[in-house]
Amino acid sequence: MTQPPRDETWSPSDADDHPPAGTVSTRMWITLVLVSLGAMMEALDSTVMAIGNPMIAVELGTRLTQLQWVSNGYMFAVVVFLITAGKIGDRFGHRNTFLVGMVGFAASSVAAGLAGSVEVLIAARVAQGLFGAVLAPNSLAIIRNLFPYDRMKTAIGIWAGFGALAMAAGPFVGGLVVGQFGWRGIFFLNVPICVVVVIAGLLLIDKGRERRLVAPIDIPGVILLSGALLALVWGIVRIPVDGLDLFTGLLFVAFALFGGLFLWRQQTSANAVLPLRLFHSTSLSAAVVVIAMAAFVAFGSYFYFGLYLEQVQGHAPLTAGLLLLPQTVLFGVGAAVGGKLGSDRGPRVPMMLGAVLVALGSVGIALLQADSSYALLGPSLGLMGVGIGAIVPVAVGVILGHSPANLAGTASGMQQTALMLGAVLGTAIIGTVISLRVAADLPGRLTAAGVPQDAAGKAVEQTSVAAQGVLPQVGGVTPEVGARIEMAVGQSFTSGLNTALIVGAVLMVVAAVVASRVRAPEQDPGGAWG
Repeated sequence: MTQPPRDETWSPSDADDHPPAGTVSTRMWITLVLVSLGAMMEALDSTVMAIGNPMIAVELGTRLTQLQWVSNGYMFAVVVFLITAGKIGDRFGHRNTFLVGMVGFAASSVAAGLAGSVEVLIAARVAQGLFGAVLAPNSLAIIRNLFPYDRMKTAIGIWAGFGALAMAAGPFVGGLVVGQFGWRGIFFLNVPICVVVVIAGLLLIDKGRERRLVAPIDIPGVILLSGALLALVWGIVRIPVDGLDLFTGLLFVAFALFGGLFLWRQQTSANAVLPLRLFHSTSLSAAVVVIAMAAFVAFGSYFYFGLYLEQVQGHAPLTAGLLLLPQTVLFGVGAAVGGKLGSDRGPRVPMMLGAVLVALGSVGIALLQADSSYALLGPSLGLMGVGIGAIVPVAVGVILGHSPANLAGTASGMQQTALMLGAVLGTAIIGTVISLRVAADLPGRLTAAGVPQDAAGKAVEQTSVAAQGVLPQVGGVTPEVGARIEMAVGQSFTSGLNTALIVGAVLMVVAAVVASRVRAPEQDPGGAWG
């Protein structure tokens, strides 16, 4: 194996009994299941919270802004800490770091379940996010260092399948647990699973050919990176609600400042947090861009599909969850198809095909009307699910395959950060596109529907409400006029969603072009791939 540069020195772990290339032991499969379960916990915790939020608001007497921070605090912590968490794994060992993350995730889950005030709950959720950020990059790094090259795509596909299962099952698990045990049960549910993974992991998780960086972690680099990511994500999530106000502008200025200083630090530091030489690989850089674009479109739009089903078409939340299943369930199908194509034809084929499928799904949704049947939405969601599923595991394999083994955790954290930033950026920008479209479209639709001018004016004043598909509160109107306002709002929201998904389709065509630059990593059975 080629020795790493001097600024990234490493030492082998004590696990040198790695099987020959091409062979996979039972212990390795058990390890895969355990680390996938750990990563699944983080994904599951993100999805089940939507079910518990209404009860939290009532029991703890929260304001809307506080309730938002119950979710945002967790998300911020995850995004900000992912790359650093991967770097910590590279330095101290991925297996040990992963298990510490599981213990911390369980402890912070208990703290959240016992919270007596919203402030304590938010603090516990931030801690959950920090420990949750440890799980995904280090679980992927364990897979990278454990499985031989010819089996790694399959292993990553299984790992991604666990995440897809968490996405699909989250609303139902959340509904079941909240119905039986209240919102606190969501957090206590994590504890027994974490205990099983930690105990079994101490006994069974195989380190493979784990390498550790011996250079100390660059603390100033960590601080600069964390500050840049925090400012960026905070600014992004403020845009749909507050627009580009002064505070949001200052956040983006802070992002530019911290980001510039971070890049300078990475060029001058002997032990960079994110070695810029990773991006010398065209394939790695292209895979990072494609995974961020795919998350922007497929995951960033997911929230608005729920609003369309509930607010515009009037479905109950549980029914809406069922109707959204094609995207999450077929993610696993896409992962399997992408893995097979990647093995037979190389990574660019499934990545380009996945981008085209997401684009086609976006076009289908761009054709929706307020009263469209599910015959259009369901298949479109399915195309997006298969497409994003085909992209993610293959892109992860490319990123890991083009990274040195001793930087597996850093590379894993980088791709997870790209995935989450893409989703956050997509949610914010798609929301902004919908808001702008509703503001331009709603007045004309109200007039065309014959809504009296004074009632139409009151409705237009609540554009921010209408941009969520929600009926503005306009008092003193007849039921007939109220129905006309509801129809106009639903049509305007759908028009905004159409426009946003046209943009998404164009973006995925660009992603397909970028994916054409991806090449498979060179196999090195005697070195990096065991």
